[in-house]
Amino acid sequence: MAEPILNIGLLGCGAIAQFAHLPALARTRRARLIALCDTADDLLQAIGRKAGVDRLYTRYEDLLSDDQVRAVLVAVPDPLHVPLAERALRAGKHVLVEKPLGANSRECRELARLVRETGLLLQVGSMKRYDPGVAFAQQFVRERAGSILSASGVYRDSIFRSAMQESCLDRLLTSPHTAKLTVDPKNDRRHYNLFTQGAHLFDNLRYLAGDVLAVTATFAQQAGQMSWHGLLEFVHGGLGHFELTCKSCGDWREEYVVLGEEGSVEVQVGLPFYHRPAQVRAFDGRTQQWSQPLGGHSNAYVNQLEAFASAIFDSQPAHPDVHDGLAVVRLLEAVEQAVVRGARVEVPQNEDV
Repeated sequence: MAEPILNIGLLGCGAIAQFAHLPALARTRRARLIALCDTADDLLQAIGRKAGVDRLYTRYEDLLSDDQVRAVLVAVPDPLHVPLAERALRAGKHVLVEKPLGANSRECRELARLVRETGLLLQVGSMKRYDPGVAFAQQFVRERAGSILSASGVYRDSIFRSAMQESCLDRLLTSPHTAKLTVDPKNDRRHYNLFTQGAHLFDNLRYLAGDVLAVTATFAQQAGQMSWHGLLEFVHGGLGHFELTCKSCGDWREEYVVLGEEGSVEVQVGLPFYHRPAQVRAFDGRTQQWSQPLGGHSNAYVNQLEAFASAIFDSQPAHPDVHDGLAVVRLLEAVEQAVVRGARVEVPQNEDV
């Protein structure tokens, strides 16, 4: 029998939708794009023609009223993630929402409660978990590394990223009629960069090394270039450190190192739009051998859609779920507070949700 296909409505026709989600939806096997929603009708019509979709809505309530739409992919500015995800859940739709999950932990906690009440599935769009190299590294740490002593992460965005993206992506379609937020989150570049870029860094650190108990952090800025450095204390007793730089006068760089009592892994993650698997080296202390797998050349955005559909049809948990998204936002808030206070800040855990 043929596998069931998940009918998805995409909310938002901006950059992340055009660069990542629309190409992925065109390639996935278990999900199908059947509807689009954007307040800018000219952009909506253009994207609809390009994607071959004729169910086009300028009002979100009309998308949510479409009985053929079973799930909504929320690809809108960060401050709208939680309120629009909530509306989808209340309308009986499953949700795949872009990272970070929300603007603050308070609203994310309320969203987690709503997910529990509705029994619907909400998955956070931290798609790097579906990079075959990152997934291999996480499995190796879980099965072979033993107790973790140290885990570190470096995420450096590049001043040349726009040029990198132009080399491999179609031209972005825009509209003068795109709705503007009352307060543009990009006005506070420091907060915006920390939450938007740091969401990937800290989700991967949690995915690879576990929950974080406390953090200390410092911050530096030169001519608009920003860098956060800090110390992490993990719940399991190990330590770690991180660097988040936006943007560096150099190449894109994202890497992770996890050291365990019986093994270690080194992970280098490329610019996601290149769709190359992360490069991984794993050392098994029991055999005293390095291994360097070549992950399948696949699209992490496609992989997360396949996993989203499979979780719904097979009644499995989302990955990452709303609690993972909340944990990352709490960690980002702790980093922000640690910089302001110049002191160690404990990270609230999710047991109270």
